[in-house]
Amino acid sequence: SLAKKYGLKFKDEKKFKAKVAKGNISGFEVYLLMPQTYMNESGVSVKKAKDYLKIEIKNILIVVDDADINFEEFRLKEDSAAAGHRGLKSIETHLNTKNYTRLRVGIGREKKALKTYVLDRFTKTEKEKLKEITKKAISFIELYLEKGIKIAANKANIRLKKNVEEKNDK
Repeated sequence: SLAKKYGLKFKDEKKFKAKVAKGNISGFEVYLLMPQTYMNESGVSVKKAKDYLKIEIKNILIVVDDADINFEEFRLKEDSAAAGHRGLKSIETHLNTKNYTRLRVGIGREKKALKTYVLDRFTKTEKEKLKEITKKAISFIELYLEKGIKIAANKANIRLKKNVEEKNDK
């Protein structure tokens, strides 16, 4: 994970309802926040940390899994809608804006019901790919910090050829 790569340790922060790691990544002082709320209440943690640490919204990057994005694909955007993602909707509500950056990591549910799918375990094939997916996500975060949203998004927002071909076959 990102914290592990940079030797950052998470500590319980009850005032944020989250675990927090603080450190330096790519020359930037960062706080990594893992809300300890239900996913659809994660905005509570983000808002508490933002206010207490006096972090500007333009300096917030939210990383989430997204069942509506194909497995192994990413979307890095700022100022876009929650698109049905309840965690992002909670953040949008508590920050009172959708103008923050988010990296969506695709877990692709295909045609399964969302409630069932998010509780399923990864398949053996998916598990084998998780390490590479994590490495890519970390590289997109580093690129975002170093070069900004436009360059990082150009690298992250690429549809995998196999997924484009599958879509065209339908």
